[in-house]
Amino acid sequence: MKRVMYLVMAALVSTVVVAPFAAAQGEQAQERVDQAQARVDQARQYMESPEGQAALADARASLEQARDNLQQQGEQARENAQQALLQAQNSVDQARQYMESPEGQAALADARASLEQALQDAQAAVQGAVQEKKQEMTVKMEGTAPLPSSGGPAIGFSAVAAPAFALLVGGAVLGYAVLRRR
Repeated sequence: MKRVMYLVMAALVSTVVVAPFAAAQGEQAQERVDQAQARVDQARQYMESPEGQAALADARASLEQARDNLQQQGEQARENAQQALLQAQNSVDQARQYMESPEGQAALADARASLEQALQDAQAAVQGAVQEKKQEMTVKMEGTAPLPSSGGPAIGFSAVAAPAFALLVGGAVLGYAVLRRR
């Protein structure tokens, strides 16, 4: 019984609280509907008036003119694209004809010769650099007396020069290989 009473009280309280709010919302909604209806009626009256009919005719004419302009621009763009394509094809044909002509073949041969000359110059420059490095690395040995017998065996010039020369030549070959790759 208590539960039923609580439920009834809750229903009454919610009705008292919610009902005025819903009624106010309903009144506002009705006002909005009335305002919208009034605007629709005004628009209908304007469209039925001579001014509205003239505005509608102007809008239709503007739409037709814009459609015609767009179509003309599309046709012009298509023509421009076709002309550009023809020009590109003509350029390719001219280039192909030039390359097949004796002048084009001569120009290609000149380019190949220039490339080979540049490679030879680069190789000569690398070899010159290697020679310079070899000359720089040449070590002048001063003559000194051999170490006393208690100081260990005496080391000769060839024992130092051979590994130094091998290291120098290996570095030059490695440098040439790096330059050749570029």
